[in-house]
Amino acid sequence: MANDSNSTTFPVQKVRRDFIPPSDYSEAFHRLEMERLWPRVWQPACREEEIPNVGDYVNYEIGNESILVVRSARDKIRAFYNVCPHRGRRLRDDACGSVKAIFCGYHAWTFGLDGKVSAIPSRDDWNGCPFSSDEDFSLTSVKSDSWAGWVWINMDPNCEPLRDFLQYIPDKLDRFEWENCRIRSYTTIIFPCNWKVVLEAFVEGYHSIGTHPQLMRFGDMYLPGFKEDLEGEGRRHGSHTGGYHFEKLKFGANQRFRNQRDYAYEQLMEIHDTLHGIVHDEGARALRRLKEEIPEDVSVMEAYGKYSELLKEEMAKSGASFPKGITPEDLLSVEWQIFPNTSILPSPEGAFWYRMRPNGDDPNSTIFDVLSLGRFAPGKEPKWKQEVYANPKEFKGKNPILEQDFSNMIAVHKGTRSRGWKGARPSPIQENGVYNIHRVLHAFMFGGDY
Repeated sequence: MANDSNSTTFPVQKVRRDFIPPSDYSEAFHRLEMERLWPRVWQPACREEEIPNVGDYVNYEIGNESILVVRSARDKIRAFYNVCPHRGRRLRDDACGSVKAIFCGYHAWTFGLDGKVSAIPSRDDWNGCPFSSDEDFSLTSVKSDSWAGWVWINMDPNCEPLRDFLQYIPDKLDRFEWENCRIRSYTTIIFPCNWKVVLEAFVEGYHSIGTHPQLMRFGDMYLPGFKEDLEGEGRRHGSHTGGYHFEKLKFGANQRFRNQRDYAYEQLMEIHDTLHGIVHDEGARALRRLKEEIPEDVSVMEAYGKYSELLKEEMAKSGASFPKGITPEDLLSVEWQIFPNTSILPSPEGAFWYRMRPNGDDPNSTIFDVLSLGRFAPGKEPKWKQEVYANPKEFKGKNPILEQDFSNMIAVHKGTRSRGWKGARPSPIQENGVYNIHRVLHAFMFGGDY
């Protein structure tokens, strides 16, 4: 859904596959995002397991807005603006909690979990006043819906349904069964840079050459980006596929890898050891069995297939369910991007789910959430606690791969402020994910085709 407002008030430069205008990172563009993007777009507010009991709530903040996502009944989740209709006081200041009713601490106005006003001191004072019914004095609802175990919200009362907004994404990703996953870890880091700079660090693999040099021992990485998905008319979202050119590697006793089975083992174990979110404990056990039980003469692709079988066995031993519909082709997608601010690294064991958004009304600050989702036997879900870091330095030593990515973000943000910078020149082949963000962003905010 594009915005129909006249865009002539902003000097819009055309986005190309190989060019992103510098104005997209400006404070003026941020102002437009606050008017035309965030109040009108579906965005993930919280996981359903964050509010398991009736009365549980999460306070989701975006820009200057605060949205209360509340489990109002066992099978019902609602969302409301976090503001009292009486004098405008925010109702809840904490990030999450549990209540029997929603209470305003200013004048004791009280609301049910369904948002309806239930108590107003001296209610008769408003007798005869216009617009003073219980409906007028109830909380203002926000559109909400669920997908993939997330509660999504949209502040536009006339927005399209969530499933229409997601387009083909459910057909592609429902087979991962993320609604059956649970949070393994939840990390929030405040970055002193624009939210798009953070998002762009995770939608292409071209940066691995300079940012993750230790991964180059597995071969030249080639990630051809979003090309296939972008060719579909009107598509907002996309994925990129790819991998390593391991065919160029030599295998043998005197080589880096003795054989292709060991190559697959080392490559997946590297992800387990350094990324801490895609290959979990069951995956590590399956990899050790791969090296112990599978002959050395299998090909890399055969090794990956055997690993998948062993992983399924290890997950069954732990009581966790392996997603039934996943195919080997599904695992070729390295990353999925859901407009505007979601990046997902899928895995049979769960997912690494990234969410970025402006920190308040500051174009130079980002709330970056990293959730590791896993699969567990019923009753064996881990007790997690959200870890919040005021800046990237506080996160040091927690995740080697992410820390390498973080090293670029602040430097890129500073560079986009330079008078000498004429705009981004992404690879039209390997960095289509960056182009896709801005292509859809322009269409959504200024009108035109996706």
